[in-house]
Amino acid sequence: MNTGITMIMRKIMQKIAWLSLLSLTATTAAAEFEPEAVGKVETLPATYPDHWVMVHDFSFFHMMEGEIIITDPLAEHLGSQYKGMIPASFTAAYARSKKRNEHYVAESFFARGTRGGERTDVLTIWDPATLEVSGEVIIPPKRITGMPKTTMIGLIGDDRFLGVYNFTPGQSVSIVDLEKRTFVGEIPTAGCAFLIPNGKRSFTSICSNGSMLTSHLDREGKLAGTTKTPVLFDPDNDPIFEAPATADGVAYFPTFWGNVMPVDVSGKDIEVQGTWSLLGDGDEGWRPGGIRPAVADADGMGYFLMHPEGGEGSHKNPGSEVWVYDLAAGKRLAKIELENWGLTVATSGRGDDRLMFVTNVDMGVDVYRLSTNEFVHTLNLGGTTPFMVHGAE
Repeated sequence: MNTGITMIMRKIMQKIAWLSLLSLTATTAAAEFEPEAVGKVETLPATYPDHWVMVHDFSFFHMMEGEIIITDPLAEHLGSQYKGMIPASFTAAYARSKKRNEHYVAESFFARGTRGGERTDVLTIWDPATLEVSGEVIIPPKRITGMPKTTMIGLIGDDRFLGVYNFTPGQSVSIVDLEKRTFVGEIPTAGCAFLIPNGKRSFTSICSNGSMLTSHLDREGKLAGTTKTPVLFDPDNDPIFEAPATADGVAYFPTFWGNVMPVDVSGKDIEVQGTWSLLGDGDEGWRPGGIRPAVADADGMGYFLMHPEGGEGSHKNPGSEVWVYDLAAGKRLAKIELENWGLTVATSGRGDDRLMFVTNVDMGVDVYRLSTNEFVHTLNLGGTTPFMVHGAE
């Protein structure tokens, strides 16, 4: 009995000794611990590296909480890829001016939040380094709220003005003076949708009958006049996608059936150039498609998201390949087989440092190095719906 008690007491003393040692270690660690400084504010470079991208998380399943994520796509880990975030409320539209070095978000707010109430539309202006709001302009509560397109918002007149497309379903464009940071007025575009900046102070809209309407602004951003083309494409038999790949003053519109309609938008009045086909021998059945099926890079190359076995109604299908073209020559240079089927395509960087981005069907952003057309990795941004990617170049 005494032996048993002795053994129990010995174990108790050992535990006390261990607890004392742990307590001493914790006390020592606490004495050496230096708490992290709070309230420290980091800033981004005033000018972003060319390969950075702005990923538009549309927040498809909770649209009041959209965001623009500034990302370094070549960093290895999420923590180093993620540089910052700009809120973009309720199916927002995004644009960026390199000349003015500002981000722009056209967004909507409701007095009762998710319960609705009075609606206020604003153009929010963000500082690229601090990611703080540097200005806000209230615009008519009419802007289109739908899947993101690059033609919902546009910089006009050497980035002096910015237009926001309205759809109520009446169609118009709200003009904001970015120098004065004021709302200038509303330009009617009845029967014609979106805006494609062109010329010195003009923008072009796509009309339902296949023609195009160009609205010309005066020095103060007011409507100075309009011009309208004859019918340029057949909206019933071979309609165009609304958002073109634009390079060197030419907007290259892909069509549902695999043609390309180049439109010179460098002057005051637009001019259609010769239509050419994306398809060659053995390409029967291939069609462009997706949310954003075409983009041009800073070097004038065009990238088209393509899917096989296309046909009537397949224009929103994801693509299994991206076809690369010399746009000016209308010549295909390469076919890139994708790691994952994709919904949108984008690029960043220049020359040998060019990158391509494809939002895949699993809502990751696949990164490709265009010097070799090789897959690099996938940006998994954590529960986002990155429907649009914008290059920093």
